[in-house]
Amino acid sequence: MKVKVTRKFQITIPLEIRKKIDVKVGDELIVREEEGKIVFIKSPSLRELAGAWDHIESTEDFMEDVRRMWKTWKLK
Repeated sequence: MKVKVTRKFQITIPLEIRKKIDVKVGDELIVREEEGKIVFIKSPSLRELAGAWDHIESTEDFMEDVRRMWKTWKLK
């Protein structure tokens, strides 16, 4: 399938592809380059991410880890 890049570097995602991955107006896509190819991935919803960080014991433990990391970062 071919698409054309406009002057503003925009493209239209063909209907067949939009339906296949259920892309709707307002959805966000992740764009990355893989081995010279442009890859679009539909961003996961919050519901899909639920439980993704099950290795974290609690919010407090997580925030403590984040604050510890912040202290090691150097501001320029």
